[in-house]
Amino acid sequence: MFPLPTASLTVSDLFSSPFHFCVPQYQRPYSWTTTEAGQLLEDIFAAAGIGGNDEAAEPDYFLGNILLLDGSGADLPRARDREPRYFDIVDGQQRLVTLAMLIAILRDLEPEKWRWGPRNRLDALIAADAAATRQEGVHYRIQVRSREQAVFERFVQQRGGSADTPQFDPASESEERLLAVREVLRKEVGALDDADRKRLISFLCDQCHFVVVLTRDIDRAHRMFTVLNERGRMLHRNDILRAGLLQDIAPARMAEAVAQWDHAANLLGPSFETFFSHVFSIYGRGDAKIIAGVRRTVADVGGAEPFLRDVVTPLSEAYHRVLHAANVDVNIDAEARRYLVYLGRLAEGDWAPAAILALRQYADDPKRGNLLIKEIDRLAHVLRLLCVGTTKRKRRFAEVIALIKSGAPIAPNEGPFKMSRDEVRNLCYHLRSPYKRDQQVCKLLLLRLNDELSRSTTLLNPADYSVEHVLPQRPGAASEWRRWFPDGEEREMCTESLGNLVVVTRKQNDRARNQEFARKREIYRGAHNDQPVLPITRDAAEAEKWTAAEIRARELKLFRLVSEIWGIEARGMQTARDVA
Repeated sequence: MFPLPTASLTVSDLFSSPFHFCVPQYQRPYSWTTTEAGQLLEDIFAAAGIGGNDEAAEPDYFLGNILLLDGSGADLPRARDREPRYFDIVDGQQRLVTLAMLIAILRDLEPEKWRWGPRNRLDALIAADAAATRQEGVHYRIQVRSREQAVFERFVQQRGGSADTPQFDPASESEERLLAVREVLRKEVGALDDADRKRLISFLCDQCHFVVVLTRDIDRAHRMFTVLNERGRMLHRNDILRAGLLQDIAPARMAEAVAQWDHAANLLGPSFETFFSHVFSIYGRGDAKIIAGVRRTVADVGGAEPFLRDVVTPLSEAYHRVLHAANVDVNIDAEARRYLVYLGRLAEGDWAPAAILALRQYADDPKRGNLLIKEIDRLAHVLRLLCVGTTKRKRRFAEVIALIKSGAPIAPNEGPFKMSRDEVRNLCYHLRSPYKRDQQVCKLLLLRLNDELSRSTTLLNPADYSVEHVLPQRPGAASEWRRWFPDGEEREMCTESLGNLVVVTRKQNDRARNQEFARKREIYRGAHNDQPVLPITRDAAEAEKWTAAEIRARELKLFRLVSEIWGIEARGMQTARDVA
């Protein structure tokens, strides 16, 4: 018998019979962004010693508590039970769904060489086979909310589904987040070599643990949820850090030290722990765990007092400006503010340590500081457009941090900011199908281009807009689109082209879908009392027709604009486009 209602279970135990999970309809939809999912994957990588840091490997990794509601009234499940038991996920949905995506991606990357190989083991964690459940068909381990289930099942849970690209625009923000997280996980895991991927599979299945809390009473479940989520979940580690630092402070200096710590903690709020990971990157300890990393950094700078005075206080204030750059009350130069707002939209924060150090280092030299922030913005966005993985991005920004520390002159497109000829060519190649490669980055790129076209100081909120394919991804068999684009290969290339992508509101996107061009043009123009057409969409809204010629002309126009924004030599991009 499992020692329930509380048990410590590995991922392999939890994703096995008799456990089946449902996300209740009253729960919020999947809400993790690529930031949270990327952080979880990064933590697992570090704990498993993946990425060339074997010394940091740990014997196991704690994934936190999850709270399950069992409404069956039956006896508590036993490990050998084969009949499926369905549990409502009260707390832990985001982690369980994200881990299911990771397992599915690992499964689909494995060649099916033998019956009991890793692929089949992973598949059994995703789908309970019919024989085990005594039911017909495939029954997946996790059922998400009905609105997201079709996408989750088709593009995650199905064998091979995690490698498929949806030929439609997500119908909701939760679907968009699911697919965006899937892409980030697939990109990071796909970049691993065979040895690291095998290590990851083994570590994830057998050395990653949950504490599972089980209850049969919904009122009790909600009380337990409150306890788990509102009573000092982050305080524990922060208190350990605080106590460890203050124990080395002389009594006469204690009040000042406490004030410095509390100032930083209050300033950053829930971002306080993330702040320390950025500090570690600045001090060359990017893979360190929080507590161990603080101890090492304290030793590096000469003790607790200089750590609080010279590291925590100034860098936390700089990080606060980074986090709240959009707030006009925050003291930031207007030029730097704009770049930081754009940077803040990017998932993950590999660029953040460099930006924090730049604001700290050049607080008295805004001209140089602005140039540095501009170059950080340029590098961060180009690396994302190039689909460079997290590890390589961090390595590139480590070079930027080293440059800032050196005090050497900062010049556009020089040193770690320099784009090689191959990178320029690859950038053009990736820009030919940006939506297919990364939907979220594509939307941010189009909004950035819109800002440049509008010459406005007002920045649009990405959450309010969707990417729309003018030439639909799946035009009807008898549609005008098929006559304009009779060649299937050319139609596919034009569909995914940057020149075919516009930005509209979500309502406009829902109405446009697979409509004929004349109807789409009406929708883009705001025929239903929507806001005025955006500059990035105006070409399509004003065109008389939308053929390959219009798409290619607009693509080149936007290529030139990308060149202007990030200082990339336009001739190189033009040449790359012609050759590609």
